[in-house]
Amino acid sequence: MKILVFGDVHGKIDVLSNIIKNIKIKPDLVICPGDFTDMFERIEGFSQLDVSNMVIQKLVSFRCPVLCVPGNHDPYDILKLFDRYKINIHGKKRNINGLNFIGWGGALTPFHTLFEPSDEETISNLEKLSKGLKDFVLIVHNPPKNTKVDKVFSGAHVGSEIIRNFIEKTKPILCISAHIHEAGGVDKIGNTTLFYPGPVYEGKYGIVNIENKKVSCEIKKI
Repeated sequence: MKILVFGDVHGKIDVLSNIIKNIKIKPDLVICPGDFTDMFERIEGFSQLDVSNMVIQKLVSFRCPVLCVPGNHDPYDILKLFDRYKINIHGKKRNINGLNFIGWGGALTPFHTLFEPSDEETISNLEKLSKGLKDFVLIVHNPPKNTKVDKVFSGAHVGSEIIRNFIEKTKPILCISAHIHEAGGVDKIGNTTLFYPGPVYEGKYGIVNIENKKVSCEIKKI
């Protein structure tokens, strides 16, 4: 399975369009782990949902399955858009080409952003979604703590302890995240591959290949 990953668009539709224009491969799946929009940098004359809709239209242009979770900048009503396009994986599970995916969006922050589910809500839902699953893929906005993909410029690790504990317990084959823009990379927790390609607004995206439960990840930049 070949997967394209686009994280942290933050409303930069022109950058996303340029990336997509230059992609030559045909993916089996497209994943966006959140922050379609930006709370603080608005496009004049457009709401965050307007912008989200434009981003989604770009993602579905690949004409393959698309799975999305919201980021902490995204309004809760984005879930209605996801449902309309049948791309919602937040609090849900899907099977694509025989592989199970579960998702959970948003992130707790000190900044009181729009989509911040509690730790209790997060772990309760993830445990329900993963029950009975083996060799699944986890899609989250907030990365697991103490990894390459949650490290800010100061050196501090600001990811989720709850999500890390969940990964250690359930052992998904892959966790795709976003949120910490400077922390693009590939890492491991046990046998779980962690991947964040970096933000779309910097021209970055990711390619994931999964063959016989073996995962490889590549960061690309336009």
